Amino acid sequence: MLQDQYEDSESVWTCALLLATLFQDSMLVQSPAIMRTIPSLASLLKSDKIIDKYFAAQSLASLVSTGSRSIQLAIANSGAVMGTIAMIGQIESTMPNLVAMAEEFKLADNPSKIILRSLFELEDVRTSATARRSIPLLVDLLKPMPDRQGAPLVALHLLTQLAEGSETNKVAMAEAGVLDALTKYLSLSPQDSTETTIINLLRILYTNPDLLYHESSISTSNQLVAVLRLGSRNSRLNAARTLQNLFDSENIRDTEVAWQAIPPLLDMLESGTETEQQAALGALIKLSSGNISKASALFDVEGTTLESLYKILSFSSSLELKNDAAQLCYILFENSTIRASPIASECLQPLISLMTSGSTFVVEPAVRALNRLLDEEYNAEIAATSEVVDLLVSFVPGTNHQLSEACIGALIKLGKDRPNCKLEMVKAGIIEHVLDMILDVPVSVSSSIAELLRILTNNSGIAKSSAAAKMVEPLFLLLRRPDVTMWDQHSALQALVNILEKPQSLAALKLSPSQIIEPLISFLESPSQAIQQLGTELLTHLLEQEHFQQDITTKNAVVPLVQLAGIGILSLQQTAVKALESISQSWPKAVADAGGILELSKVIVQDDPQPSQALWDSAALVLCNVLRYSSDNYVQVSIAVLVRLLNSTIESTVTIALNALLVQEKSKSRCALAMAEAGAVRALLKLLKSHRCEESAARLLEALINNARVRETKVAKYSIGPLSQYLLDPQSKNQSAKFLVTLALGDIFQHEALARASDSVSACRALVSVLEDQPTDDMTMVAICALQSLVLHSRTNRRAVAEAGGILVVQELLLSPNVDIAGQAALLIKYLFLNHTLQEYVSNELIRSLTAALERELLSTSTINEVILRTIHVIFNNFKKVRFSEAATLCIPHLVCALKDGNEAAQESVLDTLCLLKESWPQMNEDIAKAQSLISAEAIPVLQMLMKTCPPSFHERADSLLQCLPGCLTVTILRGNNLKQTMGSTNAFCCLQIGNGPPRQTKVVNNSICPVWNEGFTWLFDIPPKGQKLYILCKSKNTFGKSTLGRVTIQIDNVVTEGVYSGFFSLKHDGGKDGSRTLEIEIVWSNRPSNDNM
Repeated sequence: MLQDQYEDSESVWTCALLLATLFQDSMLVQSPAIMRTIPSLASLLKSDKIIDKYFAAQSLASLVSTGSRSIQLAIANSGAVMGTIAMIGQIESTMPNLVAMAEEFKLADNPSKIILRSLFELEDVRTSATARRSIPLLVDLLKPMPDRQGAPLVALHLLTQLAEGSETNKVAMAEAGVLDALTKYLSLSPQDSTETTIINLLRILYTNPDLLYHESSISTSNQLVAVLRLGSRNSRLNAARTLQNLFDSENIRDTEVAWQAIPPLLDMLESGTETEQQAALGALIKLSSGNISKASALFDVEGTTLESLYKILSFSSSLELKNDAAQLCYILFENSTIRASPIASECLQPLISLMTSGSTFVVEPAVRALNRLLDEEYNAEIAATSEVVDLLVSFVPGTNHQLSEACIGALIKLGKDRPNCKLEMVKAGIIEHVLDMILDVPVSVSSSIAELLRILTNNSGIAKSSAAAKMVEPLFLLLRRPDVTMWDQHSALQALVNILEKPQSLAALKLSPSQIIEPLISFLESPSQAIQQLGTELLTHLLEQEHFQQDITTKNAVVPLVQLAGIGILSLQQTAVKALESISQSWPKAVADAGGILELSKVIVQDDPQPSQALWDSAALVLCNVLRYSSDNYVQVSIAVLVRLLNSTIESTVTIALNALLVQEKSKSRCALAMAEAGAVRALLKLLKSHRCEESAARLLEALINNARVRETKVAKYSIGPLSQYLLDPQSKNQSAKFLVTLALGDIFQHEALARASDSVSACRALVSVLEDQPTDDMTMVAICALQSLVLHSRTNRRAVAEAGGILVVQELLLSPNVDIAGQAALLIKYLFLNHTLQEYVSNELIRSLTAALERELLSTSTINEVILRTIHVIFNNFKKVRFSEAATLCIPHLVCALKDGNEAAQESVLDTLCLLKESWPQMNEDIAKAQSLISAEAIPVLQMLMKTCPPSFHERADSLLQCLPGCLTVTILRGNNLKQTMGSTNAFCCLQIGNGPPRQTKVVNNSICPVWNEGFTWLFDIPPKGQKLYILCKSKNTFGKSTLGRVTIQIDNVVTEGVYSGFFSLKHDGGKDGSRTLEIEIVWSNRPSNDNM
């Protein structure tokens, strides 16, 4: 209808005015025809005539005010919104008469504002595209326009209406530049109400997190801070609330503008109403959250922030305000300086009181603030006396995990070094509470629980309690969680270590050994050394149980433990090696296969850092378990390591090391020298000195010293004294070890220079003491041989042996039933008396002993010991006075026997000895010389035989003896041949004469020309007859007298050496030699017969 009458401009606005008046009737607007007018009115808003647009707007304003929701939506969808926006502020400024006419008809002053405000109250409209299209137009109205002065304020209200509850509209406004426009508007210092409206819109907009990072946000913050300083009270309140939103952005919190907000906010906190204080607290909480420097700034600003907070906590009636105050305290107390201030300590009691308020929403910030405040020991001491433990324990259970975590944190701090507090917690049921929730809460809470259990179990009484035993399984299950942190691991492991120091805590454990050990293995490879150490320490406690040792899963722990053992970090090595002690008993092969021999060897020889004695002993024990499992592993251990093991205080360790060294010494020719260079000899000497593993130590020591290259080193010389002391030590009871030590000394003294060493004197005494103890034949032999080496090259050693009583001891050994011992004893005596060093020790008893030894051998074995004979010769040769003794005389018969029955060497020694005696006869007492010569004469037959059978080298000495020994010459006239006479029968007899001596005569054989006399005649000589002849005259006796049948002259010199001279000798008579008449004669030179009357 209005469109049909557009040509009549007067009627258009009149109709619109009429409709505006009619539409004020709520009954009328219910007519269906009303809906048809809406498009016309919306179109009229686009008219070029202001009066038409104005009264069309008035009509629509009446409709939206009295019409139904459907009418309002129809108006919104008609396009009227855009036209209406275009009219905002325009009519009021340019045509006040229209406004007066509207007032006359009781119409609205500002129909555009009514239309838009009513429509925007509809959510469908606010969230529609129409609303979004209107936003840029409204934002443009915020710019100052002289002809539309009221437009900005209306636009502010409408934008506020659109922004509330619609994030899309907020973003659209930001895109349309509303933030920048509002900031600029605010910078113009508008009226207080406008300023408040602007700030309120900004607060709404900045609730959208995306807008916090808008480029205008910082400038907005700057203007808001200015409002905080200079704005009205309402503006400051809204500015604080808006800044609270802006401070959600880290970019804004870190700006200088944010710092500038602190003083006015603190002023508001100190002197504002509770509402203002709450707004200021909200902004300050956001501003300082996570920024310790901001928190410090709050504390340092004049106005005493904490005092204000203390007053709020103590005296405010608003729990919401106290909640915010507690939250800010929580933030501030992150700063150690603030926590340590006196006013902070005064906040303790208000916070505790707030916890008892019964309002759950204030308990959490109060507990969190208290938790941080307890970081200061002074505050913790105060709180510990405030009966807060039970209160905190009561808050732990529940679904508020942040509260639980804060309570547990506070309990941790109260429990440190306060046994009474720990006991209070346990009594209040904290263990039951946390164990019920440990596996279901977030990891941060479980971490705090684990730390609390660690603190509690640091108390030995709690760790040994039945309540602690209940912790074991939950803690192991916690360790199996995939999201468990490294800190959780540390706390849980430490708690378990504390508890499992008492093995009975495992009794009620339902988990299998593999379920427990498997997660522990992963901890052994943790990047944290502390966790590695605790893991190994816990594993050590578990492995004290046999079923844990033998579980197959335990075998999997070997590799990481072995790696830790050689890591070079003492604390880790200590626990890892301790765990391997148990494992190596059940899985020694696994330890070896994992490289355990090498890694443990590193510990044994480790110098930097120096391992403790406990660690060293533990590593040695594990290594020995591996070696004990298989002797094949002996050769895999370096000599240096095995030598170090000899220094162990544990005998089993030393035994294994000795066995391994013995195996290596036998298998590798060069090992002996390497062992000596590694200090094996010194270590072995220490073992002997302490009488530990004596036999094995002595065996290895002897094997080393038996090596010629080792004897050339300094250590061989060093060994003489300790070895000697061992033999002299009355505590040395192990005969096998003493034998080996004696043998070692014998090995050493094979080296001539070592035999001359200064310590060899003590060795002489030691070896003599060995012989005095009447050892076994083997040891006796070794000791004698060692003494031989000692005295052979050193006069000092000879005297040392003598002064130690060695001569008497060796004399006794000459009579040993062991022929070899007797021979070696004799040889030792020979070496002792090779020169005149010991002339005062030469005695008849010594000769008697040698003689007795010689006699015993002759009687018992029918053998001759040429060594004894040579020794006798040496003594007679070097000590002439002995030859004059009775003992020397008594020795001669045995020498003769030895000459008769001995081998060439023995015979030669006897010849030399008898020659020595013979040389001394002229200087001897006549009776002694005669006795010796007579006894020596017993050797004449043997000497004569030697002249015939022995090498030419014997002849001179044998002959010299024959030519001086007394003997007897026996001439035997056997028979005569062809002794006939020309006349008469032959009655033959013979007359014998030597030299000028008296003649001898045979019997007369009558009537026989071949008489048989077989009659001998003996002459005794003190010395053999030299150059003398035997005269034999053969005669016949008859009636007329005696007639001579012939004579024989025989030179008897040769018979002395030949012994027997016999044959047929032709008789000579005055007419010459008659070859037909002969006498058979035998001439014998022999020793003096026993019957002197012969």
